[in-house]
Amino acid sequence: MVILKYKDWQNTVDTLGMYIQMVGKVALERIPQEPEWESAMLHITPTGISTGNIPSENGLFQISFNFIKHELVILDENGKEAVTPLKDGVSVAQFYKIFLSKLEFLGYRTDIYSIPQEWNFTTPFEKDETHKSYDREAVEKWFEMIKYAYKILSKFAAPFRGRRTKVNFYWGCLDMGTVRYSGKLLNIDPSLPVGFRYGVDAEEVEFGFNLGNNNIGEPYFFGFMWPNNPDEYKKIALPIEKTYYNDQFIYKLTDCLATSNPDESAMTFFQSVYEAATKIQDWQNLESYNKPLELPSQKIRRNK
Repeated sequence: MVILKYKDWQNTVDTLGMYIQMVGKVALERIPQEPEWESAMLHITPTGISTGNIPSENGLFQISFNFIKHELVILDENGKEAVTPLKDGVSVAQFYKIFLSKLEFLGYRTDIYSIPQEWNFTTPFEKDETHKSYDREAVEKWFEMIKYAYKILSKFAAPFRGRRTKVNFYWGCLDMGTVRYSGKLLNIDPSLPVGFRYGVDAEEVEFGFNLGNNNIGEPYFFGFMWPNNPDEYKKIALPIEKTYYNDQFIYKLTDCLATSNPDESAMTFFQSVYEAATKIQDWQNLESYNKPLELPSQKIRRNK
């Protein structure tokens, strides 16, 4: 697996990120709302990222990125589809116009907020002629990392008996994660931006994977609790070498892959963050939340 640093494909990230935000914003407007915005999250598929089912006045539809064929597909319940190639040289503004026209053609017109969120620029989609890079090879390498992280996060998330999310893809900054909740609701701080305000209104511990389009600069696993207390964080010593705290716990993918058992190292990282956070936050019901599933073994291959 090739590890891409943000600087290696920044132009493509900044362009693809806007494409993905367009799709996420449709899900945000149309799917029935769930706590902490979970309904608006995207989902990993074998070939890319999808909204899953979106209800509408004209039936169900879904929007999916295919990073094998490099295309965006809008598919509805009648089998109608609209395909848009993902290719180099198409500006965000051009793609936005095409995307909206195909939505409307199929009968799913959706008015979305066109200013980027959680990004380092705020040019509205319809005016962004600057970002128009699409490096197919880089996208494929990135998606290989996504699939690897998804496998580990899915395994980690699965046995938790309390309220948790599936492994979601966050279209705001192109990271991926799963969240566990203690069951305690928090008072909403009205001074926070609306997205953040309603995204952190419950006590939680989050675990995920980020491509490094920030000050880290390279892909990494992360874990953190909310609400957080940096002073308490700094006292935590995780049993994994080369992990560190930078607003959240960081474990770079390169360091993880350098271990003798990367999958196990990543699992241990997530579990260590979970145990430390639940101790600091004094979670109740841990015995029931952590009770082993004790289900029958899965048969990967059936006998003939």
